[in-house]
Amino acid sequence: MKTQRIGQLQLENGLTIETKGLGKCFRIYDKPKERLKQALFRNRRQYYKEFWALRNVSFKLEKGESLGIIGRNGSGKSTLLQMICGTLSPTEGSVQTNGRIAALLELGSGFNPEFTGIENVFLNASLIGLSKRQTEERLDAILSFADIGDFINQPVKTYSSGMVVRLAFGVIANADPEILVVDEALAVGDALFTQKCMRFIHQIRERQSLLFVSHDPTSVAALCDKCLWIEKGQVRLLTETRKALNGYLQSCYSEVQDTALLPSSGYETFVEIKTPISESASMTNDQKDSELSPTHPAIRNQHHSFSQSRNASSNTRGSSIPESFSGSYGDGGILIETVELMQVGQPEIPTNPLNGGEVLLLTVKARCQRRIERPSICGFNLVNDKGLILFGENTFIPDAPSAAPMGCEGDELEARFMFTMPPLKPGTYFINIAWASGTQNVHTQHHYINAAIQLDSTAHLCRPVMGLFACDVHDITIVNTCQLLAEQENKRAESTKNGQEKDTHAD
Repeated sequence: MKTQRIGQLQLENGLTIETKGLGKCFRIYDKPKERLKQALFRNRRQYYKEFWALRNVSFKLEKGESLGIIGRNGSGKSTLLQMICGTLSPTEGSVQTNGRIAALLELGSGFNPEFTGIENVFLNASLIGLSKRQTEERLDAILSFADIGDFINQPVKTYSSGMVVRLAFGVIANADPEILVVDEALAVGDALFTQKCMRFIHQIRERQSLLFVSHDPTSVAALCDKCLWIEKGQVRLLTETRKALNGYLQSCYSEVQDTALLPSSGYETFVEIKTPISESASMTNDQKDSELSPTHPAIRNQHHSFSQSRNASSNTRGSSIPESFSGSYGDGGILIETVELMQVGQPEIPTNPLNGGEVLLLTVKARCQRRIERPSICGFNLVNDKGLILFGENTFIPDAPSAAPMGCEGDELEARFMFTMPPLKPGTYFINIAWASGTQNVHTQHHYINAAIQLDSTAHLCRPVMGLFACDVHDITIVNTCQLLAEQENKRAESTKNGQEKDTHAD
């Protein structure tokens, strides 16, 4: 078995990391004495079993890119990061890096528990590549970032897990790394420190390279341009973040439900073109709905929310599921047949692209393929092009979990959501649709469709969107209070003067 050494090899212009056929094999011995036998007999006999923690991993990361690494515990994520950082040698393949690597791997990695915080700062900084002089110049900034006070002069073995991470992150944040590697290090930090670290990570990913390992799909979607999904030591998927997270979600559902969730590619889901329906018909349906079902807790003002006519837009697209990756899966107990997104009250205005402020009606129709003996739940969420969930809703009512319909084979089910679309940051967005049965916490996924509808937000807004989307603003005011008080005082003085002049003329 040949081992290729890690080295600072010449990479293509712009690349910071490149791995080729990377693999790591560990030797597993049943008994300690067999390790001694192997050392004596060397390759003449084999007393161990081979365990490949990672095998045939190849990818490239360019400067300015961020790569998320996802997978279950034991899939090989940490092993991959250790080989990239040089703390673990590969069994096969090669890894090439270009630039200073700063890594937060295992908790307290690179720290000596007997050393004080100050001593560990210099030790950790030297491992990253900083000289003693460089560390001294940045010491105040490191201590300010870590913010652990007088504990900096105490042995690290007396620190809490959060304090260890704060100190390690303080060193990394001031090391000016070309490559930042983070492996679930923020899970033990408090809210304020986590926010500080996230701001630093956002700054790094704008100009340097980021490798980010997390079990939180929201963090991965917010930070990473693309995603590497590792399963049982093998690369399962390397693609844009949204698609990788969708595939990983499907795999997790399959394991939880203890059944294979097969792609429902044989059932085409599409957005129908509907003709406008009358206001009277809409109101009749609303009145029926209010009589037959309890008010959903998401509806704060039921009368206001359903007072508009539901007219369908006549320019809605046909099938909007990308051909390359439909992401449709489920156990098939209930199959979604049609998804309709309609403009409310203004059929002459296109549903897509969006300007923000549109009142939309999302209608989902499904059919039972077998008897469903648990209350059904339909839900949707709106995600950006990276898969970050912006908002969503579902039909489950916590106070009345059994109010939702069940169904027999052949029954048709329908769910409707009326909502106001907020002004979105310019870009591409997707609506994911799901139909399940049970509760929000314990349910069976019957049919899940990723990217069922694609929407585009335009840049032609009356005001820029500062975040991912803009909220409803009821009032915006800016004044010079000194000038305002002076003007009010002048008005009062003038009013008093005019009153005095009137009294003089009256006399």
